[in-house]
Amino acid sequence: MTAGERDPLDRAARSYYYWNTHSNSVTVGAPGMGPPRERDAMTPPRRARTAPDGYAAPAVDRVLDIVEFLLDKSRPFGVSELARRLRISTHSVFRICKRLEGRGYLEWDEPGRGYRLGTGFFRVGVRLMPRFSLRNRARPHLERLCARTDQTASIHVPDRDRVLVLDVVAPNADAYFNLVAGSRFYYHCNAMGKCILAHLPEAEARAVLVSPLPALTPKTITSLDRLRGELAAVRRAGLGYDRQEYTTGAFCIGAPVFGVDGRVLAGVGITGLYSHFDPKRTRDVEAAVREAGRAISADMGYDGNRGSADGQG
Repeated sequence: MTAGERDPLDRAARSYYYWNTHSNSVTVGAPGMGPPRERDAMTPPRRARTAPDGYAAPAVDRVLDIVEFLLDKSRPFGVSELARRLRISTHSVFRICKRLEGRGYLEWDEPGRGYRLGTGFFRVGVRLMPRFSLRNRARPHLERLCARTDQTASIHVPDRDRVLVLDVVAPNADAYFNLVAGSRFYYHCNAMGKCILAHLPEAEARAVLVSPLPALTPKTITSLDRLRGELAAVRRAGLGYDRQEYTTGAFCIGAPVFGVDGRVLAGVGITGLYSHFDPKRTRDVEAAVREAGRAISADMGYDGNRGSADGQG
């Protein structure tokens, strides 16, 4: 980018820009030159957003488009390149970037001759962190999952060579499987543990598995080859199962929980007693567990894109 590109207002002094609300395009012209001409192909007209709630705010959309674009990039971007990539006028990009820079939300990177996100967003993130703690965000979803399935709902997180029960919601029932927050379980025979294993990079998964795999019941998977097949099935279905593998007479159905960076954070699911479960409800329970995993992931900032955080192939 040339030295003059950082300040397109020197060109704007000789011309004027405006948003044509009828054609949804940016036009540029100069006083005394008659009707304004369309912008050149370097910055094609940007298609207007359709607000799902009916409240359109194009200026806000342009700010957020710039912020979200830079969020996913590791290098700085100049005004001209941002305008071209995002299909926003150079004039608008310049003004937005200058204001965000002035408030600390963007930083000008001199070696890279461009903008990157600034410390203002870090301050916002730090202030929001307590609201986004996994246990706090998961709790209402656990309560809904428990109420919907009439089973014990829990969320488990990695804790070295085990999974740790982070939180539990028990049903109001005469008989149910009692789980205690703070308990630790093996990965390989626990539904939530399998969901975590299935989405870890293979080297990390191997590192947390106990060798040899202990058999806790006659149905526990103790073969690594068979476990790999089970984890592949978890990735395909989006659900993990414990069919009396940890405790005879008990079952679990789990789903993965992902974080904002696409990495697996936890497994969420239900635990119940076969003697008090109607098999006809299996599909409804599976749907509820899958929905809880997706909802908690969304609350943790996951946008559905795992990117380079994919686990084993």
